[in-house]
Amino acid sequence: MNGAALSAREVEVLRELVSGARSKDISAKLGISERTVKAHLGSIYQKLGVASRAAAVAAAVRLKLV
Repeated sequence: MNGAALSAREVEVLRELVSGARSKDISAKLGISERTVKAHLGSIYQKLGVASRAAAVAAAVRLKLV
């Protein structure tokens, strides 16, 4: 996956994740519910082929998505 399949909102969530923000913090900053953040994270994990926050951060850095 090259990152092109991530939506603009997913990229925003991923950037916040890379900065170390918790789901609660991401939801407050982006003005969306924590449940929506978690849905975006699930989609991000699937698209990046990872199973955890740490792996998503590593993939984002490796793929230069952030």
